[in-house]
Amino acid sequence: MKKVLHLITGLEFGGGAENALLQIIPELKKTENRICCIKGRGEIAKKLEQKGIKIYYLNMKNWLDFSIIFKYKKVIKEYKPDIQVNYLIHADIFGRVFGKLFGVKKIVSFNRSRYKKFFHKFIDKITFGLVDFFIANSEVNLSYYRKKNKIPEEKSFCIPNGVDLKKYSFKLDDEKKLKELKLSKKDFILTCVARLSKEKDHEAMFKALKYLNDKRIKLILCGEGKEKEKLKKLRKKLGLEDQILILGNRKDVLEILRITDVFVLPSLFEGMSNALLEAMASKKCCLVSDIDENKELIKNGKNGLTFKVKDCKDLARKIKYLMENKEKREEFGKNAFKTIKEKYEIHKIIKEYDELLEKV
Repeated sequence: MKKVLHLITGLEFGGGAENALLQIIPELKKTENRICCIKGRGEIAKKLEQKGIKIYYLNMKNWLDFSIIFKYKKVIKEYKPDIQVNYLIHADIFGRVFGKLFGVKKIVSFNRSRYKKFFHKFIDKITFGLVDFFIANSEVNLSYYRKKNKIPEEKSFCIPNGVDLKKYSFKLDDEKKLKELKLSKKDFILTCVARLSKEKDHEAMFKALKYLNDKRIKLILCGEGKEKEKLKKLRKKLGLEDQILILGNRKDVLEILRITDVFVLPSLFEGMSNALLEAMASKKCCLVSDIDENKELIKNGKNGLTFKVKDCKDLARKIKYLMENKEKREEFGKNAFKTIKEKYEIHKIIKEYDELLEKV
Protein backbone atom coordinates (compact mmCIF):
# COMPACT_ATOMS: atom_id res chain seq x y z
CA MET A 1 0.00 0.00 0.00
CA LYS A 2 1.43 3.38 -1.03
CA LYS A 3 2.13 5.97 1.66
CA VAL A 4 0.72 9.45 1.03
CA LEU A 5 1.63 12.61 2.96
CA HIS A 6 -0.81 15.51 2.62
CA LEU A 7 1.03 18.81 3.21
CA ILE A 8 -1.12 21.84 4.08
CA THR A 9 -0.43 25.34 5.38
CA GLY A 10 -2.86 25.15 8.31
CA LEU A 11 -5.84 23.25 9.68
CA GLU A 12 -8.03 26.04 10.96
CA PHE A 13 -11.84 26.08 11.02
CA GLY A 14 -13.84 26.63 7.89
CA GLY A 15 -11.43 26.74 4.93
CA GLY A 16 -12.30 24.90 1.72
CA ALA A 17 -9.10 22.87 1.52
CA GLU A 18 -9.20 22.05 5.22
CA ASN A 19 -12.80 20.87 5.10
CA ALA A 20 -12.07 18.82 1.99
CA LEU A 21 -9.31 17.00 3.87
CA LEU A 22 -11.64 16.38 6.78
CA GLN A 23 -14.26 14.81 4.53
CA ILE A 24 -11.96 12.80 2.29
CA ILE A 25 -8.76 11.66 4.04
CA PRO A 26 -10.36 9.46 6.74
CA GLU A 27 -12.34 7.61 4.04
CA LEU A 28 -9.45 6.69 1.70
CA LYS A 29 -8.94 2.93 1.65
CA LYS A 30 -6.40 2.16 -1.07
CA THR A 31 -3.51 4.18 0.36
CA GLU A 32 -2.05 4.95 3.79
CA ASN A 33 -2.56 8.64 4.52
CA ARG A 34 -1.03 11.10 6.99
CA ILE A 35 -1.05 14.90 7.17
CA CYS A 36 1.72 17.43 7.75
CA CYS A 37 0.56 20.86 8.95
CA ILE A 38 2.95 23.80 8.66
CA LYS A 39 1.29 26.03 11.25
CA GLY A 40 -1.55 25.98 13.76
CA ARG A 41 -3.66 23.28 15.40
CA GLY A 42 -7.19 24.35 14.59
CA GLU A 43 -10.58 22.71 14.94
CA ILE A 44 -10.18 20.73 11.71
CA ALA A 45 -6.99 19.16 13.07
CA LYS A 46 -8.80 17.99 16.20
CA LYS A 47 -11.58 16.41 14.16
CA LEU A 48 -9.09 14.64 11.89
CA GLU A 49 -7.21 13.22 14.88
CA GLN A 50 -10.51 12.04 16.37
CA LYS A 51 -11.00 10.09 13.14
CA GLY A 52 -7.64 8.40 13.60
CA ILE A 53 -5.53 10.45 11.17
CA LYS A 54 -1.89 10.95 12.16
CA ILE A 55 -0.85 14.62 11.89
CA TYR A 56 2.69 15.99 12.02
CA TYR A 57 2.87 19.60 13.24
CA LEU A 58 5.79 21.78 12.12
CA ASN A 59 4.57 24.61 14.40
CA MET A 60 5.94 27.47 12.31
CA LYS A 61 6.14 30.62 14.45
CA ASN A 62 6.56 33.14 11.63
CA TRP A 63 7.63 33.26 7.98
CA LEU A 64 11.30 33.51 9.00
CA ASP A 65 11.12 30.34 11.11
CA PHE A 66 13.55 28.14 9.16
CA SER A 67 13.42 25.43 11.82
CA ILE A 68 10.40 24.00 9.99
CA ILE A 69 12.74 22.79 7.22
CA PHE A 70 14.53 20.46 9.63
CA LYS A 71 11.27 19.37 11.26
CA TYR A 72 9.85 18.58 7.83
CA LYS A 73 12.98 16.63 6.89
CA LYS A 74 12.51 14.54 10.03
CA VAL A 75 8.89 13.80 9.01
CA ILE A 76 10.01 12.62 5.56
CA LYS A 77 12.77 10.47 7.07
CA GLU A 78 10.33 8.88 9.54
CA TYR A 79 7.32 8.31 7.28
CA LYS A 80 9.07 7.82 3.91
CA PRO A 81 6.04 8.81 1.76
CA ASP A 82 5.73 7.54 -1.81
CA ILE A 83 3.52 10.50 -2.70
CA GLN A 84 3.17 13.98 -1.27
CA VAL A 85 0.07 16.08 -2.08
CA ASN A 86 0.43 19.82 -1.48
CA TYR A 87 -2.53 22.11 -0.71
CA LEU A 88 -2.61 25.94 -0.69
CA ILE A 89 0.10 28.16 -2.15
CA HIS A 90 2.59 28.33 0.74
CA ALA A 91 2.55 24.61 1.48
CA ASP A 92 2.61 23.86 -2.24
CA ILE A 93 5.77 25.84 -2.95
CA PHE A 94 7.47 24.63 0.23
CA GLY A 95 6.50 21.04 -0.56
CA ARG A 96 7.70 21.20 -4.15
CA VAL A 97 11.17 22.46 -3.26
CA PHE A 98 11.92 20.59 -0.04
CA GLY A 99 9.92 17.49 -0.96
CA LYS A 100 12.16 16.93 -3.96
CA LEU A 101 15.26 17.87 -1.96
CA PHE A 102 14.48 15.32 0.76
CA GLY A 103 13.63 12.49 -1.60
CA VAL A 104 9.83 12.31 -1.92
CA LYS A 105 9.20 10.14 -4.99
CA LYS A 106 6.12 11.89 -6.40
CA ILE A 107 5.03 15.49 -5.79
CA VAL A 108 1.38 16.29 -6.48
CA SER A 109 0.13 19.88 -6.55
CA PHE A 110 -3.57 20.18 -5.67
CA ASN A 111 -4.65 23.62 -6.83
CA ARG A 112 -8.01 25.04 -5.75
CA SER A 113 -7.92 28.44 -7.51
CA ARG A 114 -5.86 30.55 -9.86
CA TYR A 115 -3.08 32.54 -8.25
CA LYS A 116 -3.68 36.28 -8.61
CA LYS A 117 -0.67 37.93 -6.96
CA PHE A 118 2.38 38.51 -9.17
CA PHE A 119 4.78 36.91 -6.67
CA HIS A 120 2.61 33.80 -6.35
CA LYS A 121 2.41 33.49 -10.15
CA PHE A 122 6.17 33.92 -10.46
CA ILE A 123 7.12 31.40 -7.77
CA ASP A 124 4.56 28.93 -9.14
CA LYS A 125 6.09 29.22 -12.61
CA ILE A 126 9.71 28.71 -11.59
CA THR A 127 8.94 25.71 -9.34
CA PHE A 128 6.34 23.97 -11.48
CA GLY A 129 8.99 21.73 -13.01
CA LEU A 130 9.25 19.98 -9.63
CA VAL A 131 5.62 18.82 -9.83
CA ASP A 132 4.99 15.26 -11.07
CA PHE A 133 1.18 15.38 -11.13
CA PHE A 134 -1.30 18.23 -11.04
CA ILE A 135 -4.85 18.20 -9.63
CA ALA A 136 -7.43 20.98 -9.95
CA ASN A 137 -10.82 21.06 -8.24
CA SER A 138 -12.65 22.37 -11.31
CA GLU A 139 -12.54 21.65 -15.03
CA VAL A 140 -12.14 25.38 -15.68
CA ASN A 141 -8.95 25.63 -13.63
CA LEU A 142 -7.65 22.33 -14.97
CA SER A 143 -8.00 23.59 -18.53
CA TYR A 144 -6.35 26.90 -17.59
CA TYR A 145 -3.31 25.26 -15.98
CA ARG A 146 -2.92 22.62 -18.69
CA LYS A 147 -2.60 25.42 -21.21
CA LYS A 148 -0.53 27.74 -19.00
CA ASN A 149 2.02 25.16 -17.85
CA LYS A 150 1.74 22.77 -20.82
CA ILE A 151 0.76 19.85 -18.59
CA PRO A 152 0.06 16.52 -20.35
CA GLU A 153 -3.45 15.18 -19.86
CA GLU A 154 -2.14 11.95 -18.35
CA LYS A 155 -0.43 13.95 -15.57
CA SER A 156 -3.29 16.31 -14.72
CA PHE A 157 -6.68 15.54 -13.25
CA CYS A 158 -9.86 17.13 -11.88
CA ILE A 159 -11.08 16.11 -8.44
CA PRO A 160 -13.99 18.45 -7.60
CA ASN A 161 -15.17 19.38 -4.13
CA GLY A 162 -17.74 17.00 -2.71
CA VAL A 163 -20.87 17.30 -0.60
CA ASP A 164 -22.07 14.90 2.07
CA LEU A 165 -25.82 14.90 1.48
CA LYS A 166 -26.50 13.18 4.81
CA LYS A 167 -25.79 16.51 6.55
CA TYR A 168 -28.82 18.09 4.89
CA SER A 169 -31.45 15.76 6.34
CA PHE A 170 -32.39 17.54 9.54
CA LYS A 171 -35.50 19.08 11.05
CA LEU A 172 -35.67 22.81 11.73
CA ASP A 173 -38.21 25.09 13.31
CA ASP A 174 -38.14 27.80 10.64
CA GLU A 175 -40.12 30.31 12.68
CA LYS A 176 -37.77 29.92 15.63
CA LYS A 177 -34.73 30.41 13.38
CA LEU A 178 -36.22 33.49 11.80
CA LYS A 179 -37.00 34.92 15.23
CA GLU A 180 -33.44 34.19 16.40
CA LEU A 181 -32.12 36.29 13.50
CA LYS A 182 -34.78 38.96 14.01
CA LEU A 183 -36.40 38.17 10.69
CA SER A 184 -39.97 37.28 9.70
CA LYS A 185 -41.88 35.18 7.16
CA LYS A 186 -42.67 38.35 5.22
CA ASP A 187 -38.99 38.97 4.52
CA PHE A 188 -37.37 37.91 1.24
CA ILE A 189 -34.06 36.50 2.42
CA LEU A 190 -30.84 36.57 0.42
CA THR A 191 -27.80 34.80 1.86
CA CYS A 192 -24.13 34.99 0.92
CA VAL A 193 -21.58 32.71 2.58
CA ALA A 194 -18.10 33.93 1.69
CA ARG A 195 -14.93 35.42 3.07
CA LEU A 196 -15.28 39.18 3.48
CA SER A 197 -12.66 40.13 0.93
CA LYS A 198 -12.58 42.25 -2.24
CA GLU A 199 -12.68 39.33 -4.67
CA LYS A 200 -16.10 38.29 -3.31
CA ASP A 201 -17.55 41.69 -4.34
CA HIS A 202 -20.08 42.07 -1.52
CA GLU A 203 -20.43 45.71 -2.54
CA ALA A 204 -22.36 44.63 -5.63
CA MET A 205 -25.07 43.14 -3.40
CA PHE A 206 -25.21 46.26 -1.23
CA LYS A 207 -25.64 48.48 -4.29
CA ALA A 208 -28.25 46.14 -5.76
CA LEU A 209 -30.32 46.40 -2.57
CA LYS A 210 -30.04 50.17 -2.64
CA TYR A 211 -31.12 50.17 -6.28
CA LEU A 212 -34.17 47.96 -5.53
CA ASN A 213 -35.20 50.05 -2.52
CA ASP A 214 -37.45 47.31 -1.11
CA LYS A 215 -37.45 46.96 2.68
CA ARG A 216 -38.79 43.41 2.43
CA ILE A 217 -35.41 42.21 1.12
CA LYS A 218 -32.95 41.11 3.80
CA LEU A 219 -29.35 40.10 3.14
CA ILE A 220 -27.44 37.74 5.45
CA LEU A 221 -23.65 37.68 5.22
CA CYS A 222 -21.79 34.76 6.81
CA GLY A 223 -18.00 35.00 6.94
CA GLU A 224 -15.08 37.00 8.26
CA GLY A 225 -12.39 38.98 6.49
CA LYS A 226 -10.42 42.18 6.02
CA GLU A 227 -13.35 44.01 4.40
CA LYS A 228 -15.68 43.65 7.38
CA GLU A 229 -15.35 47.18 8.78
CA LYS A 230 -15.45 48.70 5.30
CA LEU A 231 -18.67 46.83 4.56
CA LYS A 232 -20.23 47.99 7.83
CA LYS A 233 -19.44 51.58 6.88
CA LEU A 234 -20.90 51.10 3.41
CA ARG A 235 -24.04 49.55 4.91
CA LYS A 236 -24.48 52.65 7.06
CA LYS A 237 -23.71 55.04 4.21
CA LEU A 238 -26.34 53.41 1.99
CA GLY A 239 -28.92 53.35 4.78
CA LEU A 240 -29.18 49.56 4.73
CA GLU A 241 -28.52 48.78 8.40
CA ASP A 242 -32.04 47.34 8.80
CA GLN A 243 -31.65 45.13 5.72
CA ILE A 244 -28.16 43.65 5.95
CA LEU A 245 -27.04 41.26 8.71
CA ILE A 246 -23.26 40.81 8.96
CA LEU A 247 -23.01 37.72 11.14
CA GLY A 248 -19.35 36.65 10.89
CA ASN A 249 -18.36 32.97 10.86
CA ARG A 250 -21.28 30.71 11.75
CA LYS A 251 -21.65 27.08 12.69
CA ASP A 252 -25.33 27.11 11.70
CA VAL A 253 -24.86 27.91 8.00
CA LEU A 254 -27.01 24.97 6.88
CA GLU A 255 -29.83 26.19 9.12
CA ILE A 256 -29.50 29.70 7.70
CA LEU A 257 -29.63 28.27 4.19
CA ARG A 258 -32.83 26.42 5.12
CA ILE A 259 -34.67 29.73 5.72
CA THR A 260 -33.06 31.41 2.69
CA ASP A 261 -35.00 32.29 -0.46
CA VAL A 262 -32.01 32.91 -2.76
CA PHE A 263 -28.30 32.23 -2.31
CA VAL A 264 -26.14 34.94 -3.91
CA LEU A 265 -22.45 34.65 -4.85
CA PRO A 266 -21.13 37.76 -6.64
CA SER A 267 -17.45 36.67 -6.79
CA LEU A 268 -14.96 38.27 -9.17
CA PHE A 269 -13.05 34.97 -9.20
CA GLU A 270 -13.33 31.57 -7.51
CA GLY A 271 -11.93 28.08 -7.47
CA MET A 272 -14.93 25.88 -6.83
CA SER A 273 -17.05 27.42 -4.12
CA ASN A 274 -17.92 25.04 -1.26
CA ALA A 275 -20.53 27.55 -0.13
CA LEU A 276 -22.22 27.38 -3.52
CA LEU A 277 -22.17 23.58 -3.42
CA GLU A 278 -23.78 23.67 0.04
CA ALA A 279 -26.51 26.03 -1.17
CA MET A 280 -27.23 23.75 -4.13
CA ALA A 281 -27.34 20.72 -1.82
CA SER A 282 -29.81 22.66 0.35
CA LYS A 283 -32.11 22.87 -2.71
CA LYS A 284 -31.75 26.64 -2.84
CA CYS A 285 -32.12 28.84 -5.86
CA CYS A 286 -28.65 30.22 -6.60
CA LEU A 287 -27.82 33.55 -8.25
CA VAL A 288 -24.14 33.85 -9.13
CA SER A 289 -21.76 36.07 -11.08
CA ASP A 290 -21.09 34.76 -14.58
CA ILE A 291 -17.42 33.88 -14.08
CA ASP A 292 -16.43 30.54 -15.63
CA GLU A 293 -15.92 28.81 -12.29
CA ASN A 294 -19.47 29.60 -11.16
CA LYS A 295 -20.91 28.68 -14.56
CA GLU A 296 -19.33 25.24 -14.24
CA LEU A 297 -21.86 24.60 -11.46
CA ILE A 298 -24.77 26.90 -12.33
CA LYS A 299 -26.26 26.64 -15.81
CA ASN A 300 -28.20 29.84 -16.38
CA GLY A 301 -31.95 29.23 -16.56
CA LYS A 302 -31.64 25.53 -15.71
CA ASN A 303 -30.45 25.09 -12.13
CA GLY A 304 -30.05 28.75 -11.21
CA LEU A 305 -29.35 32.17 -12.66
CA THR A 306 -26.21 34.12 -13.46
CA PHE A 307 -25.68 37.88 -13.65
CA LYS A 308 -22.98 39.98 -15.27
CA VAL A 309 -20.00 40.16 -12.96
CA LYS A 310 -19.65 43.57 -11.21
CA ASP A 311 -23.03 44.67 -12.64
CA CYS A 312 -25.17 45.59 -9.60
CA LYS A 313 -28.13 46.63 -11.78
CA ASP A 314 -28.21 43.26 -13.55
CA LEU A 315 -27.97 41.61 -10.13
CA ALA A 316 -30.88 43.74 -8.91
CA ARG A 317 -33.01 42.80 -11.92
CA LYS A 318 -32.37 39.09 -11.31
CA ILE A 319 -33.21 39.44 -7.62
CA LYS A 320 -36.48 41.15 -8.49
CA TYR A 321 -37.33 38.43 -11.04
CA LEU A 322 -36.72 35.66 -8.50
CA MET A 323 -38.64 37.54 -5.84
CA GLU A 324 -41.67 37.63 -8.13
CA ASN A 325 -41.37 34.02 -9.37
CA LYS A 326 -41.55 31.52 -6.53
CA GLU A 327 -42.15 28.58 -8.89
CA LYS A 328 -38.92 29.34 -10.76
CA ARG A 329 -37.00 29.56 -7.48
CA GLU A 330 -38.25 26.14 -6.46
CA GLU A 331 -37.52 24.67 -9.90
CA PHE A 332 -33.95 26.00 -9.85
CA GLY A 333 -33.45 24.70 -6.32
CA LYS A 334 -34.60 21.18 -7.21
CA ASN A 335 -32.38 21.12 -10.31
CA ALA A 336 -29.40 22.39 -8.30
CA PHE A 337 -29.84 19.51 -5.85
CA LYS A 338 -30.04 17.08 -8.76
CA THR A 339 -26.71 18.42 -10.07
CA ILE A 340 -25.07 17.79 -6.70
CA LYS A 341 -26.50 14.28 -6.39
CA GLU A 342 -25.36 13.29 -9.87
CA LYS A 343 -21.88 14.83 -9.94
CA TYR A 344 -20.64 16.05 -6.56
CA GLU A 345 -21.85 13.62 -3.88
CA ILE A 346 -18.93 13.07 -1.51
CA HIS A 347 -18.70 9.28 -1.81
CA LYS A 348 -18.21 9.57 -5.58
CA ILE A 349 -15.43 12.13 -5.05
CA ILE A 350 -13.73 9.97 -2.40
CA LYS A 351 -13.73 7.00 -4.77
CA GLU A 352 -12.23 9.08 -7.58
CA TYR A 353 -9.48 10.45 -5.32
CA ASP A 354 -8.73 7.02 -3.85
CA GLU A 355 -8.30 5.49 -7.31
CA LEU A 356 -6.21 8.44 -8.52
CA LEU A 357 -3.74 8.25 -5.61
CA GLU A 358 -3.37 4.51 -6.16
CA LYS A 359 -2.50 5.10 -9.83
CA VAL A 360 -0.07 7.95 -9.11
